[in-house]
Amino acid sequence: MKSDAKTYKKKKKKKSNPVVKTLKVIGTTVLSLVLVCIITFSIVATALTVYVIKFMENTSDVDIDLYNLDVITTSFIYAQDPETGEWVEIHRMSQNQNRILVTLDEVPQHVQDAFICTEDERFFEHEGVDFKRTFAAFANMFLEFWDTKQGGSTITQQLVKNLTGDEDKTSTRKMREIFRAMNLEDEYPKEVILEAYLNYIGFGGNCYGVQAAANRYFDKDVSELTIAEAACLASIPKSPNTLNPEVDPEANRERRNNVVLPAMLKNGVISSEEYEQALNEEIIYAYQEIDEETGEIVEAETEMQNWYVDMVIFEVADDMMKKYGYETQEEAISAISNGGYKIYAAVDPNIQQQMEEKFKDNTTFAAETLNNPPQAAAIIMDYNGYIKGVVGGIGEKPNPLCYNRATMSQRSIGSTVKPIASYGYAMYTDQITWSTIFYDTPIEVVEDWNTMKKKKWPANYSNRWTEDPYFTFQALQRSLNTIPAQIVEQATPQEVFKFVQNNMQITSLVASDADYSAMTVGGLTNGITLLELTTAYQAFGNEGKIHDPTSYYKVVDAEGEVILENDGESYVQAIDPDTAYVMNKLLQTVVYGPNGTGTAAKIEGVTIAAKTGTSQDWADIAFVGCTPSYVSSVWYGYDDSYKYDENKKEWVANSTQGTYYSSAKVWKNIFEDIMKEGEVTEFPANENVIEAKYCTITGLIASEYCPHSVDVGYYKPSNVPETCSGVHGTIASDSDAEETVAPSETLPPETSPVGAATAVDLSTLY
Repeated sequence: MKSDAKTYKKKKKKKSNPVVKTLKVIGTTVLSLVLVCIITFSIVATALTVYVIKFMENTSDVDIDLYNLDVITTSFIYAQDPETGEWVEIHRMSQNQNRILVTLDEVPQHVQDAFICTEDERFFEHEGVDFKRTFAAFANMFLEFWDTKQGGSTITQQLVKNLTGDEDKTSTRKMREIFRAMNLEDEYPKEVILEAYLNYIGFGGNCYGVQAAANRYFDKDVSELTIAEAACLASIPKSPNTLNPEVDPEANRERRNNVVLPAMLKNGVISSEEYEQALNEEIIYAYQEIDEETGEIVEAETEMQNWYVDMVIFEVADDMMKKYGYETQEEAISAISNGGYKIYAAVDPNIQQQMEEKFKDNTTFAAETLNNPPQAAAIIMDYNGYIKGVVGGIGEKPNPLCYNRATMSQRSIGSTVKPIASYGYAMYTDQITWSTIFYDTPIEVVEDWNTMKKKKWPANYSNRWTEDPYFTFQALQRSLNTIPAQIVEQATPQEVFKFVQNNMQITSLVASDADYSAMTVGGLTNGITLLELTTAYQAFGNEGKIHDPTSYYKVVDAEGEVILENDGESYVQAIDPDTAYVMNKLLQTVVYGPNGTGTAAKIEGVTIAAKTGTSQDWADIAFVGCTPSYVSSVWYGYDDSYKYDENKKEWVANSTQGTYYSSAKVWKNIFEDIMKEGEVTEFPANENVIEAKYCTITGLIASEYCPHSVDVGYYKPSNVPETCSGVHGTIASDSDAEETVAPSETLPPETSPVGAATAVDLSTLY
């Protein structure tokens, strides 16, 4: 037992020291906490590393090429200078962003320096982020070392922000911006980044990039900017819509002189002399000019986008819709405005300027100012369909892309329809000749389809029928209505309608126009535009060819590829050259015949083939004239053909009778100088057409047996009249003794080489 007790005593542990025990517990706890912290830190660090790596991967999406500045750049319209042949800018288009790309070597060094010194003076030293400037800006937010907020963004960061459009006001956005800037600097050299920045930065409103800004504020190329002007532009990006000189010139001047120029001097990019000179330079902005009399700076007049530019934009937009599937004209115009396109217009700037000036001068249209004057429009094109000038209204143009009466307004065209309908059809189909005899008598048309009651129709301008005989050229010269009605009756309105629509390319006609009124006197259902009418008349000065009208030669995209083109080579052979030649000669009698309705259009030294037109109740007055160089036209009338008469309690015609000069005189007033300058002096010759004397009694080709006066006519070889036998019956003597004659042999009232006047001269009435 003793031995067991002993053993027990030996196995019994010594009692531990409490201090040591406490230290052990503390040590174990601390070690555990350290291990937990290490493990936690490792986990957090690993997670943060993974997050940053993923964040950086997600912020490597900024690619200068990917954003492709070309798709949001300004488009230009050019015209060819008539004297030098060079292409000059006449208009620029921008809608969302007015931007004109330039390469860095096109930007002067002092312009580059102005932006670098102001926005990021250590641009060439940092790798996308200027941490010194960033920390200073952060500290200033809390400690307010400076009176104003110090921006920490570098040029690279500003470019990133503009390229991505990332505007979140969070720290996460700032982190994205920093990583993106660093990634961008890894991908591109400083020069590429600076070039993109100078092309992308905003300068107020829809103005972007230094080139567009130089144009807008100084009407200069960026290469022409002075140091002061460069400093002016460099003052804007901090707050483009409040620091640009159009909005607040004083605020811009203050930043220019107190921030930008001192920064340039401090960084040694300009000398003290240049600094002082820039401080004292008096800047003249594009919207200002120097008054020649006082020498003071005054506001310059704003030039309105002209009528031709409007027409080009609308036509290009329509063609873009057809070829590239834009759904609306507005969508197409927006795409053009922001696509960096170059549009080469067919306009003759001299012609356009002359026309616009004429339309601002009241004396072009009337001898005195009217209380309620009509409106007017005019258009001119060459024989390849290239439009050289257009005006869509009298007076100052109201706004860009406004209503153009020459290209958009469909009107009744009156007697100008006769050459492209009745006479043109009959001459083309060999149903008439120069000297076919007609009588001034009406036809009968159905007045009431229920009762089938008929009436005699149509009336002439004089409101009477003489029943006198007239040759074809006399009927056209006098603009008689009865003879075209007879032609249409013989051919049927439907056949003449097909000819007008298919041959003469008047595609806007509607089915109801296949009737007597429309095909005889131009009483069309909806009317046609002056542009379409003028285009049809090409045939009479162009050997029967009609080219589609166009206001531009080609459109080139930002990559230099031609996407639209009008080469002027394709055309429709509307009528044969023989018909065109004879019709041209017939239309010349309208101007040069003594009874012609267009005698007031005569221009010395210029041959003119033309036709006047007056719609019902004088609501529309028109004139179309062909010269060897051009085909042109003028229209005037009230926009609303009818008005409500409060006294009569009914709608009455808005008549133009007695308001303006005759349409022939108005046409001459507008185009005389232009036509005199035309390069082509003669209409195309035709060796096929037979120039022959005809008997002025029978209308047949005169023979040696014709004892009476003869005249010269023009005949298609496919439709030459028979030869007169010389037997004419009995003719009234000079004493006007009544003798019996055969109706077909009655002497027409005009027997001189161009038809001597025996009836009232109507030329001043049309």
